[in-house]
Amino acid sequence: MSGPISAVFVAHQMTVLLAAAAIRAARAIRDGQVRADELAGEHAQARSDAAARQAAARRQGSEALEREAAAAEARIDQLAAAMTKLGATAPLAAARPQRPQAADPAGFAAYVRGLQLYADELQNIMLTEAARLRRDVAAMPAGIDLAAALKQAAPAATAQEAPSARLIARIAHLGTLPGDIAKLAEELDATAPGERRELLATELRGRIQQRVEAEQKRNVEEATSLVVEQSLRDLGYQVEDIGDTLFVEGGVVHFKRSGWGDYMVRMRVDPQTHSANFNVVRAVDKGISGENERSVMDHLAEDRWCAEFPALLKALEIQGVQLNVTRRLAAGELPVQLVERGKLPKFAEEESAGRASKPMARELP
Repeated sequence: MSGPISAVFVAHQMTVLLAAAAIRAARAIRDGQVRADELAGEHAQARSDAAARQAAARRQGSEALEREAAAAEARIDQLAAAMTKLGATAPLAAARPQRPQAADPAGFAAYVRGLQLYADELQNIMLTEAARLRRDVAAMPAGIDLAAALKQAAPAATAQEAPSARLIARIAHLGTLPGDIAKLAEELDATAPGERRELLATELRGRIQQRVEAEQKRNVEEATSLVVEQSLRDLGYQVEDIGDTLFVEGGVVHFKRSGWGDYMVRMRVDPQTHSANFNVVRAVDKGISGENERSVMDHLAEDRWCAEFPALLKALEIQGVQLNVTRRLAAGELPVQLVERGKLPKFAEEESAGRASKPMARELP
């Protein structure tokens, strides 16, 4: 039996980043398929009027998509090999989106877009991790195109001509250089060889490392938010939308199963302590308080959440997010928090509005 639960979040960086990349790719494929289905309905008549002409175009398009898919799959295999050298243990190639079974051009196009997104995310993760570990990006496997990034970072010089170019290349994939790093790199390049240039180079390395660490921290926090949301949805919960900043700025998220009536679980995240508190809350109408006659149902609601909590722990751990429980109160030790209905998110309910909101027994997924 359990009432409120407190736990510390520990994110395993590479695992959670890769899990989030796979989630984003899967969502992109799903959204692309939904849009394709919508367009198919809208243009069914137009397609039937030009079926012969479009058949040839579809054949050409399918061949082009197949080439794009093969290129993306090969790129993912190469990135997986490179990331294994950086210490990644997750089966990256196996985690990539799976080819659709049906020969549906629209579905295959959505798959290719998702595959390319996954490859782009893997490359960005790899480059950031290489920079964090101070690995030379120029030594990464051939076929991963860094030329554009290097040109953007140091347009006036090559790695052989400018002292800063090789250092700047580590973070070229992160986009525009912060002003302090750009200014320091310019000063370094304008300084003659000697002790001062060595000092400037050391300072630039430090600034770049700080930039990489900050980027990695932000990426992991955003990935953790996505993994938590998707894990809850996969377990069958209705979930309030979780923003990317949940583990940066903190906040509150509610989730429940349909059939729970007025009960839901509130998760409150404290980014300072990397912790989260889970507790069952009950929605009440404005002006209603107490309702002691509901105490037994409150107790049952807490017991139900207690029974389901281990499944969430396991689902998160698989995706690289570990929850270390630091406090667990017994059911009924504290009253279930009553919250005005209007201050809580509205979830779709299978039961009618007039039905009593009795907790329902349900087997874990």
